[in-house]
Amino acid sequence: MTLVSLVTLVLVLALVGFLLYLIVTYIPMPAPMQQVIVVVVVIVLVLWLLSALLGGGGGLPPLRIG
Repeated sequence: MTLVSLVTLVLVLALVGFLLYLIVTYIPMPAPMQQVIVVVVVIVLVLWLLSALLGGGGGLPPLRIG
């Protein structure tokens, strides 16, 4: 893993964490719905990290939604 992809990895994790914090803190919704959002984001990030770390030498795959 190169330094650029490691920096990208850290930036993506920080950005997603910050966005998740903003959503959970400032958007009013029931607690179970917040938990579902957090669990889904964590699962997606873990799968993305596993594919990035174990996926091979192609660098980090693009983070696509949809």
